[in-house]
Amino acid sequence: MDISKYTAFFHDGSLREIVHKDDKIELLMSSAETDEEDLKESIELSEDKRITGKLYIEGVKSITIDGKLLQEPLKKEYDDGEIINFNIIGNIVRLAIQWDNYPPRPKIDVFSVITIVGRKVYWENIPDLDDGL
Repeated sequence: MDISKYTAFFHDGSLREIVHKDDKIELLMSSAETDEEDLKESIELSEDKRITGKLYIEGVKSITIDGKLLQEPLKKEYDDGEIINFNIIGNIVRLAIQWDNYPPRPKIDVFSVITIVGRKVYWENIPDLDDGL
């Protein structure tokens, strides 16, 4: 599925998990609440009316966070990642994330822009993703 035409729906959505193994990254993501009438094609939504699933980036060539090249695997370091902006241009994924922690962890105010360049980018729609978390 080509999720690039739906990236705007992810503003105020969540980056829920990051799985980075070798040259492959899986980003578990949920959009903001979505009205089915706004969708260009039929996409099965989760029970809470969100586009939910995994964004796969294969053949990862580079990862930058705030313009700095990341040398280790990408990981989710905070409890919650609110998606402020999400773009896919060809094989480049760019996410602007507002990170938060929940008590008892200390409150933080971290904003970062993650850019991932890969060989192949694709989406797997998983409306019942919450069932497995």
